[in-house]
Amino acid sequence: MKQFPSIEKLDTGILYTLELAASLSVLFLAFGLIASMANVLTKGSVLTDNLIMQRIWAWTQCIAIDASVAGTIIRICRYAAEGENVKALLYGLLSVLLLFTAAIVSNIEAIQQTLNVTLNTAYLHVFVPVEALIWIRSIAIVLLIVAHAMRHVQIAKLPAESNQQQPAPPIVTPELVETLRSLLTQTTVSEAANSPTLFLPEGEQEANTPQEASGAGEGEQGTSNAQRVKAYLLLHPDAKVREVADALSISVSTANKWMGRVKP
Repeated sequence: MKQFPSIEKLDTGILYTLELAASLSVLFLAFGLIASMANVLTKGSVLTDNLIMQRIWAWTQCIAIDASVAGTIIRICRYAAEGENVKALLYGLLSVLLLFTAAIVSNIEAIQQTLNVTLNTAYLHVFVPVEALIWIRSIAIVLLIVAHAMRHVQIAKLPAESNQQQPAPPIVTPELVETLRSLLTQTTVSEAANSPTLFLPEGEQEANTPQEASGAGEGEQGTSNAQRVKAYLLLHPDAKVREVADALSISVSTANKWMGRVKP
């Protein structure tokens, strides 16, 4: 209804009124429960012998129960979309009870007004006994209070990351240590042959090695360096860049590049 701004504002106001009634219903229901208990304990002096209190009690209970029907249906859809199944089921049961009770009471009132009969006679035209209707309404009152309390309860959910199994750390066996050491002690003849700055000083070698500075490691030399750096880090997990470069006879930039790639 965006083409009718006035109707959209009216719908927003109606939704606000329904949510307000649903929020205030717990106060009205609590008042009704307190008044009923006090009436029982005082042998009828609070409600039975007081006409004004009877009407106040009736109005507050009707507002609290019947005005909450639309709010409960809205919350069913919202909690179901959010994946909170417990709250959605609670509000679903509550909605069924409230709608059933509202339908029976409306039917009784329609029979009374249409046939112009007394209320006792109208009760005879419904298939649900009055005692059962009272029980259903009482259960709905209790569930409304529980549902209102559940709105403020946050059901903790485990993050998705915690459900995923973390990869197990590699188990270092003596055979693995020997294999890593043999890999580290392999000659670097191919690397030395392909490097144009083999006999340059260390500072110039790091700055002028084109294959290492440009990130060339896609071929055999890059694969060998990656394996050697990874093997060295398995034996020395806390090694620094300079230490790795000196131990493997590679430049600092190459050591830094492969350490960043092979580290988890």
